[in-house]
Amino acid sequence: MRQIGKWSRLVIVTGLCALGACAGHSPFDIFVDSTKDCAEMLLQRDIQTVAKTREQRFLGKVPGTTARCLGGKHAEKLREGPWLDWPNYWAAGDATSLAPARLLANSKVIGPNAHGINGALYELEVQRIELIKFNLFDNNKTYEAYVTGRDGEAGPVLNTWPEMRLLQGHPDFKSVGGDQTQVCRGELIRFRTLTGTCNDIRNPLMGSTHQLFARNVEFDTTFPDLGLNELTKNRHGDRLGLLKPDPQTISRRLFTRTQSQPDRCRDGYGLPGGAKEAACEYKKAPFFNVLAAFWIQFMTHDWFSHLVEGHNRPEWMAVGCAAQLVKNIEQPLTGEDAKKLGCRPDDKIDAAYIAEGTEPRSFRQGGKTYLTRAPKTTANHVTAWWDASQLYGYDERSGKRVKHDPKNPAKLLLTPLREGAGAGDKLGYLPVFEPGDPINPEWSGQEATAFPDNWSIGTSFYHNVFAREHNAFVDQFRKQAAHRPDGDSGL
Repeated sequence: MRQIGKWSRLVIVTGLCALGACAGHSPFDIFVDSTKDCAEMLLQRDIQTVAKTREQRFLGKVPGTTARCLGGKHAEKLREGPWLDWPNYWAAGDATSLAPARLLANSKVIGPNAHGINGALYELEVQRIELIKFNLFDNNKTYEAYVTGRDGEAGPVLNTWPEMRLLQGHPDFKSVGGDQTQVCRGELIRFRTLTGTCNDIRNPLMGSTHQLFARNVEFDTTFPDLGLNELTKNRHGDRLGLLKPDPQTISRRLFTRTQSQPDRCRDGYGLPGGAKEAACEYKKAPFFNVLAAFWIQFMTHDWFSHLVEGHNRPEWMAVGCAAQLVKNIEQPLTGEDAKKLGCRPDDKIDAAYIAEGTEPRSFRQGGKTYLTRAPKTTANHVTAWWDASQLYGYDERSGKRVKHDPKNPAKLLLTPLREGAGAGDKLGYLPVFEPGDPINPEWSGQEATAFPDNWSIGTSFYHNVFAREHNAFVDQFRKQAAHRPDGDSGL
């Protein structure tokens, strides 16, 4: 009698389970239940596809059949919560997330673990595609190809962009392939580059210093006060702009806390001389450490900066405290109104640099008109990557502000401040800027680091912590090199 093959057994088991012939909690039962639920999912076509409109986008919640197929009854039960479903799938977490079924436990295609991890990756990819489609509009001349496609290939699956090539004259132009297909290789991918090039191996320029900021909404709505199309005019009219509604008025109405003893608080400044009798009533946030605010500032210095060496354009612009809504009609604020609100009509800010301000070109696709970029664009003057550019630099000038240990150039320079200090102090602190360093006058006296703008005690703390961490890694790499001299220590 001929032996039944494993695929035949799988079909038979699936058929029996579809008839209700198996139900239980043993490893084999779990395997069979998962197979049955996946078959049901396919029959019902409960497979997420990329949304055609923003309203249809995938929010991370799947039907019950899909949850059972990819994560069993445990995943189905957790669907009731507000969180994404995929972290509850088989094999999508640590070892405890593996299915107890031993049959096909290590398969990469079928079986509970394969279903779970592949399902999680698929859903993440759907969300990534939809995020790009509905919330990432690139100003760096790639958007038209993304919408229309190129050489018969759909835009969303394109993975190289001519606009992201290094241009002739760039010091690494020949290293990536010159006029031929550009691919980053060698030391360009072995080490971090100063300007953030080659983080994307086939699109060397992507995310590097001075690239234009993308937008999170369609280009024709980024400056609604321009009324670039009929929809924008009808939707926003004269109701929405950079200073509409008035930002100071809104912040004062929403965030001002009435003080029962205003004379002892004085708008948060307290009493002269730091008198202990000062008192301001605030709502405590015991779950939130003040370092969290400094951490956000420290991180944003790594990701983006509109400023050029701490400066915007020389022109000044108002920042609100000019109008308010009265019975839903905008009315100018009087001096008495401004005083009552506590806003400041004379406050101004330096206007941002505009990289491109001419009228953008448009194109048509599928009966719809698109803009190739936003009406006004701004450049990012640091790298867009999470590459610690605030520590190590993002261009030649900022790189010169970083001080290395002359005895061990792989380390950042840290100097002890006092004798007999504790273990932490012995690790040292960043030195301050010296005469001749490429800095603005207002940065003198600060710790020497690549991004010294918007300095505070919080950013000082994080820069010193991460400089110490950097040096600790170097020490570990040195130990690794000594232990395995023929290995690659990273140095």
